[in-house]
Amino acid sequence: MSSSDTKHLYLPERDRSFWKGDEDSGLSLLYLAWGSRDFKRQPIPASCHEGWVCVLIEEGCPTMKVARRTVPMPTGTLALIGPDCPFGWRGSAAGPSKFRLWMWRTFVAANAHPELQSGYLTRALSWKDRKPFVLLHELCRQEVLHPASPGKAYLEGCHRLFEATMRRAIENEPKPDQQAPETIEQAKIWMSAHLESREPVARLCDYLNLSQSTLYRLFMAELETSPLSCFHQLRMQKARELLTSSQVPVKEIAFQLGYQHFNDLSRAYRKQYGCSPTASRES
Repeated sequence: MSSSDTKHLYLPERDRSFWKGDEDSGLSLLYLAWGSRDFKRQPIPASCHEGWVCVLIEEGCPTMKVARRTVPMPTGTLALIGPDCPFGWRGSAAGPSKFRLWMWRTFVAANAHPELQSGYLTRALSWKDRKPFVLLHELCRQEVLHPASPGKAYLEGCHRLFEATMRRAIENEPKPDQQAPETIEQAKIWMSAHLESREPVARLCDYLNLSQSTLYRLFMAELETSPLSCFHQLRMQKARELLTSSQVPVKEIAFQLGYQHFNDLSRAYRKQYGCSPTASRES
């Protein structure tokens, strides 16, 4: 048996945030971890574990070494790894990663999902789909840190909730095209609130946990325009609104909307409306 196939739990440094239960306690939860880790400074060798490990990446982009493959884990990625599947971690140049992790004794629905025949699966979750896992982890964390011993019945309830939440994440994975209207609406709300951004597409992709190519495809399919063109249009609408409904100086409006120079706003405004900001205000 290779070292990676040996079941072993590599514990973090003592001052890191984690909890480890007694394997003979009969609790459904074996291990819980959270917080920030620098896997570049302290990589974790691949090994098997006594239970089913679920991890949600909240910040950063570590690399998971699983089933002798390397799998990038960007922000918003959820992974479920079986007890006989060796896995470990290595960091990235982006720095430390923030995550939430459970190790459950069992995962009843494992046989119902063909993907788990390889020992693991991953899902890219939207910020909305991450919230149930974050809340569930917080319930588990509060229980295991309770001054009294962790309640077996309480953790069993958390385990059942975990199973149901995980099944929903696995079975109801939405296709990008089905998410398009909601994603576009979320994108436009973000754009309207961040019209000063100088890298709107990159920042928006981070917010939505989408690649730039996917975001571009969604916008072209739904609106027949690019995300950047939509952003510029919303920015021009806001400029016109400020020009016609306030006495804010044109130069200040330019700075409020993220332009480094007044002339940049003037050129963009003239291209959109056929006149200068000053002429628009005077008319």
